[in-house]
Amino acid sequence: MLKISDFSKLSHISIRMLRFYDEQGLLKPSEVKENGYRYYEATQLMTALHIHYLSYLGFTTNKIRKVLSTYQDGKDIVDYLKIHLEELQDEQTTLIEKIDSLTKTIDKIKQEDTLMNYQVEVKEIPGKMMMCKRAIIPTYQDEGLLWKELMREIHENNLNVNIPNDSACMAVFYDDGYKDKDVDVEIRIAVERKYSDTPTIKFKEIPSVKVASVTYNGGYEHITEVCIHIANWISEHSLEICGPDFSIYHVGFSQTNDPTKFVTEICYPIA
Repeated sequence: MLKISDFSKLSHISIRMLRFYDEQGLLKPSEVKENGYRYYEATQLMTALHIHYLSYLGFTTNKIRKVLSTYQDGKDIVDYLKIHLEELQDEQTTLIEKIDSLTKTIDKIKQEDTLMNYQVEVKEIPGKMMMCKRAIIPTYQDEGLLWKELMREIHENNLNVNIPNDSACMAVFYDDGYKDKDVDVEIRIAVERKYSDTPTIKFKEIPSVKVASVTYNGGYEHITEVCIHIANWISEHSLEICGPDFSIYHVGFSQTNDPTKFVTEICYPIA
């Protein structure tokens, strides 16, 4: 038999950890003398290594105990390792998402001074004839799908729509509040005249509207901060929001793939 000190050296596991394994019922000494000295069999070394490795992988004590109680051959332990691998991969995905979110938050905080310098402009958006498509989309991030559907339907219906080069493109958000899913959005493109409607594409005269707006350069991740800035301004000036907010895409994906070059105007109708 091996004294606990020798067993510790051979297994490269500290005496403290071996005592912990004993307390948890994972690896009992083969014999404990009256003086309290612990002794192990050499055949227990492999079990000790298995326990230490499973612990390193993040297995809980209960899981390690279950593995040891059911472990018969290599295939059994491989099944457990596969399950744990999937759990770690899920954790990795979540961790990457959290790291990405933290990185963006740090960047946003650094940009707060710049955001506070955005100028709110009160203006009248003139009325114009617009081609419109309204639908429920999964999330706000899926707005691009709606634009793709519009372009596809124009092609499939052979709509010879004359869209001016400087035509305004916008998205109107109809939901009363923020929604995590099933977002009610209407996309619009200014056209020179009214055309015949299709089942899902409507041509209508959009009336003029007075808005408080901010035009900013950069990606869409700034929209929330800009909206908060406008909302604070509206409150400070004792005004009220009187209609659905909308975004005007002066420079967007149709012009460039570089988000830093986007130019977006966030508009809130006011009274």
